[in-house]
Amino acid sequence: MYLLLCVHLNMVVISTGLFNAARLKPAMQSTLYKRFYAYRANDGNTDGSYQHTDLEYVPWWMVDLLGLFDIEVIRLTNRMDPYPRRLRNFEIDIFEQDPRRLANFPNIRGQVCYNQTDPLDGGTYNYTCSDSIVGRYVRIVMRPGALELLHICEMEVLVSGSIIEEIDFQRKVNTKLLDSPFAELTLTSSFLCLRECLLQRPIDFCTALNWITSTGSCQLFSVNPYLDIAPNLTFSMETHFYIQMN
Repeated sequence: MYLLLCVHLNMVVISTGLFNAARLKPAMQSTLYKRFYAYRANDGNTDGSYQHTDLEYVPWWMVDLLGLFDIEVIRLTNRMDPYPRRLRNFEIDIFEQDPRRLANFPNIRGQVCYNQTDPLDGGTYNYTCSDSIVGRYVRIVMRPGALELLHICEMEVLVSGSIIEEIDFQRKVNTKLLDSPFAELTLTSSFLCLRECLLQRPIDFCTALNWITSTGSCQLFSVNPYLDIAPNLTFSMETHFYIQMN
């Protein structure tokens, strides 16, 4: 049996250049078609992986960046198959707070970064907001005026830094992830290991780590927290496994 604990961290991230603040963050969508879940649109895979809503009048997809960011560019990858031009009459808007808690959602507008009425061809597009927008929730929404589907391959939210990022990690005591870390360091505490993971997020999208107390080994991983990794976990004394909560 594993002992589960929750660790909440606040961190200010300062970066040089743009980085994708949306990758592997909590995603949600208005409805679900088959098994095309919301996380497919920000899992870093642009080669045939996409989210998909059911037929509805105002289909939408949204990502929670888990912090306030200065958003400069939205990079949208549309499907490269026979159906990309279904994406039309859409806009990308940004909110500081969860808009689902507001009256008349989804028929409201945040700060609009981009909108388009014509059908969008397959491919990747960069949309630069006319002004840098500070926000946490980024949504793409279609307003077709008729029943329609929404599906995109990937949405990247490119930011130049953040005001504050709030991350919750789940800790499993005496548990180890059996995988290949992208980095391994020797540190003096689990806090420093967690801090290193957050510092690596703009570069390597660190979402999980092993902290081995007996050796001070800090192993950093980039795994999708929305997939079942239980088969890769094993019992290991004096090892704590942390993973970003979804």
